[in-house]
Amino acid sequence: MGLIIWNFLAKIERTIMFVTSIIIVVLVMIQVILRYIFKQPIMGVEEMATMLGFWMYFMGAANGSRERSHIKADLLNVIVKNPKKLVYVKAGVTLFTLIMIAIMTNWTWNYVAWSLKTFERSPSLRIPMIYSQMALFVSAVLMLLYTTVEFVDYMLQALGKRPLQLSMYMDADEQLLDVVDTKEDKG
Repeated sequence: MGLIIWNFLAKIERTIMFVTSIIIVVLVMIQVILRYIFKQPIMGVEEMATMLGFWMYFMGAANGSRERSHIKADLLNVIVKNPKKLVYVKAGVTLFTLIMIAIMTNWTWNYVAWSLKTFERSPSLRIPMIYSQMALFVSAVLMLLYTTVEFVDYMLQALGKRPLQLSMYMDADEQLLDVVDTKEDKG
């Protein structure tokens, strides 16, 4: 059941990223054509693109968290040579990240709650800003979920258990456990 939900969330995130990307490109193209060819720009296109951009960027952040594919300067592999210790260090780093994301999720919830109270709107189209601001909260909740799963995964590996199989693709962290298992079998 967990794998079904995991893959369902992945499909929703990718769909949101794809659809918003296409709409943003179309909006910008229309605006460029209208502004520079017909000399008749449409008011509010930039607002719509920005609001959709919130969803595209923040779903991308959640997707990166789920895939564990954020850009990082990972020197741990160079510093910590023992794979078992490396799993513990990664669990600690992930716990710190989890705490930071929990704080961020609280902030985004407070922001959304404030936005619901004030019912602020965009300047020219008067679109409620909550539509774009919800992307912050939804993304933060997803990143909290994914980082919690990542932490549990590292803790299981630290305890000598198999990593969580959350997708059909095996990533570098899952291969790390295979290295730990192989070295323990030999040694």
